[in-house]
Amino acid sequence: MIRDARFASTVPASELVAPLAPRGTAAVLTERECVFDHCAVLLFPRTLTTGLRYLEARGLAPSPTVPSTVVRARLSERHGLDPANCEVHITRLRLQLPDGRRHAAVEVFLFPRDSSAFDERIAATEAGCGFENHTAFVLARPSSPLLCRLVTTWHTDAGLLWEGGGHNPHEGGPHGSTVTYFVRNHHFPGRRRFELHSSGDLRAATIGLPRPAEAVRRVYAAWLSAGGTVT
Repeated sequence: MIRDARFASTVPASELVAPLAPRGTAAVLTERECVFDHCAVLLFPRTLTTGLRYLEARGLAPSPTVPSTVVRARLSERHGLDPANCEVHITRLRLQLPDGRRHAAVEVFLFPRDSSAFDERIAATEAGCGFENHTAFVLARPSSPLLCRLVTTWHTDAGLLWEGGGHNPHEGGPHGSTVTYFVRNHHFPGRRRFELHSSGDLRAATIGLPRPAEAVRRVYAAWLSAGGTVT
């Protein structure tokens, strides 16, 4: 994931989302409005403390953790867990990027094994398939109309299915942040999952948009059958 984040930081945003129609609406919006932010992975340390110590021992300097709301909800839905018992934390790893910047380019979700909701079968499935792996962009000028346009054009031009998201009041400043997740239809090549990260609460942007729940379910079922991890 560290190698992938360093690589992604050097590539135009539209190439990461590719295939896109050259000079099409999605390509133009992605290049103009989306900035690579991070790649993400879900880990299962014995405890939260040991997980952070493991990262520190490798010189990765994890940031202070914050509670996850969206990934906790996704895991709870996927595995039939009580969200109140699904303990998931977020930390970021600052990397030296090829352009000389230091940036928190890897996001790590930590689901400790001492959590009351933890089950070895969950870890085996998630680690084997990489369902929470994704490539994330921040919106340079976040707004509800822009987010709505990206949800629509990413679907039509790149085969990306809007699969939900949510608002995390613990990240992104006084008004929190909004994450919007996408999964790629398995008929398309390329990276499989993406996130748009917007400062503030933009949940209203997707109200009224059709959510292709059945298509998303089929994508994850095919992914699980294949059993392979894709970034």
